[in-house]
Amino acid sequence: MRRDEYEQRKQRLETQLREGIALLESAHRQQLRALELVWMTTAEEDLALGAAPAAKPAAVRSEPAAAVPVAPAPPSRRTPWEIIQDLAAALPKVPEVFDRKRLHEALGYEPNRSSLHRILQQLVGNGNLKVERPGRGRVPTAYRKTGADVPLPGM
Repeated sequence: MRRDEYEQRKQRLETQLREGIALLESAHRQQLRALELVWMTTAEEDLALGAAPAAKPAAVRSEPAAAVPVAPAPPSRRTPWEIIQDLAAALPKVPEVFDRKRLHEALGYEPNRSSLHRILQQLVGNGNLKVERPGRGRVPTAYRKTGADVPLPGM
């Protein structure tokens, strides 16, 4: 890089800095004007209302709250024992060969992944379920019921 190229780039950077600062100051001035307009509007309304200034703030507070959607409360975490009980009720609802997605549908919720995995592995170890097809990547493991009714012994 030659000295004149260096000076040109340095000058361009200085110009960009000044333009950026000017834009930021302009945005700040616009925000101050908007704040002043809000202040003047509310001050005039307070004077016009006279003795009832308390009614206006309540109305102002309720409007933004109504506009903001309320997020549903997250479902409570279930204990492993609750998952076992729910699983005992859901297993008769799933087909002979099923995967965890079908199990989630029968349960009506998606339990903790590791807890569900441990419970299913214990059922496989007890002989209540059999691994029909091991899972790979995004394909979940398929399980087969070994009997008509799947009891949950020892759990």
